[in-house]
Amino acid sequence: MTAAGTVGVVLARQSENSYVARNSGRLIYQGVALSIGCGVISGALALLTGGSDRNPSPSPKPAESDGGAGLVDVLMWGGLALGGVAVAALTGWGLWSVRRHRITKRRRRQALEHSHNTVAAAYGDYLGDVLEWLDRPSLSDVSVPETAALVQALAAADDARLGDDLDRYQRAVAALRTSWQAADDHARRTGLRQLPPAERSAAEQARKLLTTALDTGSGSEHERRTAYSKARKLLDGILVVPPQAVAALEDGHRLALAPKHL
Repeated sequence: MTAAGTVGVVLARQSENSYVARNSGRLIYQGVALSIGCGVISGALALLTGGSDRNPSPSPKPAESDGGAGLVDVLMWGGLALGGVAVAALTGWGLWSVRRHRITKRRRRQALEHSHNTVAAAYGDYLGDVLEWLDRPSLSDVSVPETAALVQALAAADDARLGDDLDRYQRAVAALRTSWQAADDHARRTGLRQLPPAERSAAEQARKLLTTALDTGSGSEHERRTAYSKARKLLDGILVVPPQAVAALEDGHRLALAPKHL
C-alpha cells in the first residue's frame, strides 16, 4: 500500500494531477499506519506466546512446543520487517518531500527572476533608445509620481532578490510590474504634451533630426553629425536626455561631438 501510494504520488506530480496526488498521499499514510499497527500486534503476540512457552504445562508436547516457537519467530521477524518497511517509507517520503520543496522553490524563484528581468530590460531598452525616450520622456522624469513609484519598485525588487524570502520577492515583483505598467501608460498618454507649445515643437524637430542622424543609409557621416549637433542644440534646456541614450548615440553610432552634455 505504501509503495503503491509513493508511485502514485510520483506519477501524479509528473502529470500535475493534484487529486491523484492527494489520494496517493493518504494511501501512503494508511500503509505506514497499517504497517506500524501490524508490527505492534505481532510484537504483542510474540510476547504473549513467548510467555506461555516460559511456563510450560506439566506434560509438554515436544512437537507442539516446536511449532509454537516457530510461530513466535515468524511473528517477531514479521513485525520487525513491517516496522522497518514503515520507517523506510517514512524516510523516503520525507526525503522526497524535501527534494520536491526545493525544486518548487527553485522554479518559483526562476519565474520571479524572469518577470523581474523582463521589466528591468524593458526599462533599460527605453532609457538607451533616444527616439523611444522622446516619444514618452516622462518615463525618465522622477518628478512624475508614476515614474518615481517605478524607480522605487525597481530598487525594492533588486533588494528582495538578494534575500531568501520568496513571498517578499513575489510581492516586490508584483509591485514592480504594476508600477511599470502605470508609468508606461502615463508616459504614452502624455507624450510631449506636458511641454509648452514652443518647446514641444523644438522637441519634435529634434526627433526628426535624430532619426536622420541614426539612419546610416540616408546620408553621409558629416550630414549625420550635423543633424545630431542641431538636435542637441534644440534639446538644450528643454529635456534631459538619459545618459544611456547619449552613450548609445555617441558610442554606438559614432556621433560623438565636442564634449558637451545634452
